[in-house]
Amino acid sequence: MKKDLIKIALLIFAFFMAFSASAQGLYQKGKIQISKKKQIDAYVQIDYCFPQRFQEDITYLEPDSYAKWQETGKLKSKHKIKLKLKDFQGFTLDNGQTFKVIKYVDLTKKGMGMLPKRICVEQIAKGTVDVYKMYSNTTGKISHELADVFMDSRTQGDQMLIDYIQDNFQILVQKQAIHKNPRNLQGASLLTLIGDNERVKTNYDNNYYGFRDQFTERQKFGVIVNKQYESSFLKMINDYNGIGVAALEVE
Repeated sequence: MKKDLIKIALLIFAFFMAFSASAQGLYQKGKIQISKKKQIDAYVQIDYCFPQRFQEDITYLEPDSYAKWQETGKLKSKHKIKLKLKDFQGFTLDNGQTFKVIKYVDLTKKGMGMLPKRICVEQIAKGTVDVYKMYSNTTGKISHELADVFMDSRTQGDQMLIDYIQDNFQILVQKQAIHKNPRNLQGASLLTLIGDNERVKTNYDNNYYGFRDQFTERQKFGVIVNKQYESSFLKMINDYNGIGVAALEVE
């Protein structure tokens, strides 16, 4: 009986430590930009099962709290610090990802839904044209497809949901001289974005970037795109922004 109790205790301890290690993996090292002049070191919670947790506000740990958590496996609620979108400008992670608080206009909605709202999104291109990636919320009003994936992931594992979220997202664009706020790419004219650069426009017309191949029925008319679409679009925008121009010439 005593041996059985010891085994149970060891199993519970092992489960706790495994859960703690998994939870620690959600916090990624980086720097939070509080203001133009103030930046702080932090471990930011990035959970792709619930993207709204880093797009609608953020939760972070101070380095000392994170180090103690790694050492003891215990994390107190008071050490989890939350910041509202109005209280910071964005953050960068040590893995190279950059996130920025923007005001987004959802042109697919009417009335009050079209008013700009703050959201923290990943920035994937910067220059004359800024590009952002907005992940889908997994709670509230969601698509039937996402709802099905979410339910299936409860039995098949979180990675199934994470893979779906990371390959089904919106691309937002903002040409500083024209757009006051970022908008979904489907609501922006490509001619407006790159039409004033004849070389890039010709490259696009000749499908040099492979972007025109992405105009399937779903991608052409929907606001949700995938990684392949993103990759082709970024080849064009990075060329327009002057990044990697030497490698991209009209054939």
